[in-house]
Amino acid sequence: MDSVGNVISAKVRVLTREGLHGRPASQIAAMLSNREANLTLVKTEDPQARANCASVLDMLILAAGFDTELQVLAEGPDARAALDEVTEFFNNKFGEEES
Repeated sequence: MDSVGNVISAKVRVLTREGLHGRPASQIAAMLSNREANLTLVKTEDPQARANCASVLDMLILAAGFDTELQVLAEGPDARAALDEVTEFFNNKFGEEES
């Protein structure tokens, strides 16, 4: 994890074959609804490609497929807790079982 000013960040990788699709995107947005934090996903390969984690549509437009590396930027009073929760969600393959 890195820290720059009031922004902290961590790198995650999309570990599911389906990529970052509707269900996990909506779960990430729901996680943030209870937190005072703003999270942004940034594609490592294309830093211009960004998504506000409060917006399911933004995350879907990001088109983060399998094995895409993302940087998660977090700011706000609950930034650390929100970043930890979202990072764990990515690391646990969005709670989906692989077939």
